[in-house]
Amino acid sequence: MRHFCKILFILLLSVSLQTQAQTCTVSTLPVTFSTYDPLSNTPSDITGTLTVTCNALVSLLVSYNVKLNGGLTGSVASRIMTSGVSQMTYQLYSDSGRTTIMGDGTAGSTIINDGYLLSVVAPVIRNYSIYGRIAAKQNVKAGAYLDTVTILLTY
Repeated sequence: MRHFCKILFILLLSVSLQTQAQTCTVSTLPVTFSTYDPLSNTPSDITGTLTVTCNALVSLLVSYNVKLNGGLTGSVASRIMTSGVSQMTYQLYSDSGRTTIMGDGTAGSTIINDGYLLSVVAPVIRNYSIYGRIAAKQNVKAGAYLDTVTILLTY
C-alpha cells in the first residue's frame, strides 16, 4: 500500500504542474495591400501571418481559438477600410482560394481552433496564414485606406 501512495503522489504532482500559469499571445504585422488600381479587372490580394505563442513550464492538452472581428463595420461579412469619408470594401479569408471568411464564427465565417498535446519549458509557436482581398473595380478616391481588426485569443 505504501508504494501505491508514492505513485498517487507523483500523479497528483504531475496534475498540479500542468495547471501552473500558462500564457498565450497572438501577434501579427500590419497587412498592407499594394497600390490599388480602381480600373483593374483583377482584385488586389495579400497574405499575412498570424502567430500564436504559448508558454508554460509544463502543459498538456492545451487548446485555443482565435477570432477576428469585423473592424469598422463590426460585421465580418462586410469589412471596409476608410480614407476620410471614402470607403473601400475588402475581406480576410482563412484559405488561399479566398472562399472562407476569417472572422468570429458569425455570418458563415470561420475561426482558428487549434492546440497542442504536450510542451515542456519551450514555447509552442504556431503560424496561420490570413489571406486578404480588395475586390476589383471599386470607384474610390486616392488615399491611404485603413481598418483595424481586433484579434481575440481564448485559451
